[in-house]
Amino acid sequence: MRSIIDSVETLGIIGLSKNTGKTTTLNKIIEIYQDLTLGLTSIGLDGESLDQVNFLPKPRIVVKPRMVVATAYECLESSLVEFEILHATNLQTALGNVHIVRIRSEGTMIIAGPTTNHDLNELILLLKPYVDKILVDGAFNRMTFASIESLDAIVLATGAAYSIDMSKTIQQTKHIVESFNLEQTKEFESTPHESLLIHTNRRDLVFHEKNISVFHKISFELNEKILYMYIKGAITEKMIDYFIAQDLRGFTLICDDPTKLLFKDQYFEYIKKLNIELKVIHQTPLLFVTINPWSPIGHHYDEKLFLEGIQKELNVMVYNVKKME
Repeated sequence: MRSIIDSVETLGIIGLSKNTGKTTTLNKIIEIYQDLTLGLTSIGLDGESLDQVNFLPKPRIVVKPRMVVATAYECLESSLVEFEILHATNLQTALGNVHIVRIRSEGTMIIAGPTTNHDLNELILLLKPYVDKILVDGAFNRMTFASIESLDAIVLATGAAYSIDMSKTIQQTKHIVESFNLEQTKEFESTPHESLLIHTNRRDLVFHEKNISVFHKISFELNEKILYMYIKGAITEKMIDYFIAQDLRGFTLICDDPTKLLFKDQYFEYIKKLNIELKVIHQTPLLFVTINPWSPIGHHYDEKLFLEGIQKELNVMVYNVKKME
């Protein structure tokens, strides 16, 4: 695992869903890099001791001496870990401004970092002079990152908590991994400000909001051929349902980055049947996948079958971090 991460300066860790082992994966990466000075922050809130949905115990983020952590001030006040404040930023969260601290004793912490593109970019720049490598924990209960373009690479945690059906979990994981291999579009040099852009064989249509009512306003009765469509932010199942209902097919659908594709595995198949090609503006390599065969709500996978089954489907390495020495 370490050899794969070594060349990465800023690494994001995301989960396929809640309780798929994201924090366990993060803790393992922290453990194998004890010889370096690690930086750590989070998109939003993570590291709480009880899951805020099902109130089951969950792993805490383990911090070690020399690490540099960026988290909200209230998280620092509630922590038993010894630390030294290096920089009090102006980056605001619901739990106070983000502070950059050097850890002086081992323990667990709640990490509440920035939630916007601009703030994450700024925080990463502030962290870099202090550390050798930066780890960014994914958003609480979301796969989506606020600013994937700030990251050099991604690690994905998947597991039984996603579905009671192991084959569904494997297929969804496969589609997510494949989405990180999507071709990068040459239509835009940077992310457009508009929410929805549609380029046809006759004209460009520009919209500053994106919802189903906007789609309904678009007149496709002119028999115009859609060449490409850009949707800012999340692309949802409801949007794909609209494409199906209106029989919109045979065009390129462009999104900001792979984490904005917020739909389940069958919707990837629908897109293929509509002959819609997916492309991204920002590419970030997915280095490897970690698995958690245990679900906190009671169902479990056979860990050997899960590991073997998912590795057959993926073109990246798969690790069961609980079984690693």
